[in-house]
Amino acid sequence: MRISISKLCVGLAFVCTVPATGFTEEKSYLCAINEVYECVAVTGCSRISLEDANLTGIMLLDLEKKQLSIAPLGQDPSTEDIEGVTVSDDAILLHGIGKKGRTWSAAISPKTGSLSAGVSTLDSSLALLGTCTAKP
Repeated sequence: MRISISKLCVGLAFVCTVPATGFTEEKSYLCAINEVYECVAVTGCSRISLEDANLTGIMLLDLEKKQLSIAPLGQDPSTEDIEGVTVSDDAILLHGIGKKGRTWSAAISPKTGSLSAGVSTLDSSLALLGTCTAKP
């Protein structure tokens, strides 16, 4: 639990130190996931930890290279390809195919930096909420 809090604090420190001005003009973003909800058939949705979801709370999005990178504490960094990127005045929309049979999609508000994402598996869906900011 302490490691989770440390990961989140480090990520939030990065997110809070960088202003969101010129958000849509940037090519790289640092994002922090603040909440995770797991939805399964019959029992519905409930809030779970990042560890239970097997997710890292901090990620780097490089729109130019179409890559999503994570570097969990104590583990090797990994990168996944972003299959699709659409940027408009209202939203930055992303989607891709992850490891372990997961698919994902995300929407980022260029005005506020708010992140709403979903991860789908054969057994459940995850709803993710967070914040993104231009990479320092």
